[in-house]
Amino acid sequence: MMFRILILAAVYLSCAGCITSMDKGVEEHARPHEDGTYYKKYQSATRGGDVISTFDILYRIHATYLSPEFRSALVERMGKIYLEDAGAAFQEASAKASFIVTVYGLDRDTVDLSNTNHWTILFENKDGPVKPILVKKIGDKVRWRNFFETISPWTQDYLVVFDKTAVNPNAENLVEKPITRLTLASGEGRIRMDW
Repeated sequence: MMFRILILAAVYLSCAGCITSMDKGVEEHARPHEDGTYYKKYQSATRGGDVISTFDILYRIHATYLSPEFRSALVERMGKIYLEDAGAAFQEASAKASFIVTVYGLDRDTVDLSNTNHWTILFENKDGPVKPILVKKIGDKVRWRNFFETISPWTQDYLVVFDKTAVNPNAENLVEKPITRLTLASGEGRIRMDW
């Protein structure tokens, strides 16, 4: 009998620890992968891959293309979360071909994308490849993790802007699908991402 009471008490206590309650007026925001509309556009705009050497991941790189379609989803989500007009987000990237690039590497000194001695970054479209006009480190990880799930405490995160017009590569009204390619190259390897 005592054994059954102990079992019931253990089950009750373990279940009670898993239950959360929200006070009236408290709302928890959905993580990016839980926000269906936003996440579909985020996935469509994000590419990534690993540079691997002898079974070691040297770099894990992800890039999100800030296309007009994705920017509108980003602005909408920012308005829902921060209750402000988010049109000024990444103002230096407005109407330009721009990317949020996250890089994870074991050696933090070698993942600095702004160091042109270590990295070459190219954007390629029908006019050929161009180098960025801006490579800016993103500082506020806590704010941007609500929008870009590849941003973490272990990544280096950058806004990369090119002097080219941003286009929607998946737009239905295009006669010809435009080339949209981002290439990142270092002494260890190269990764190409196409949209």
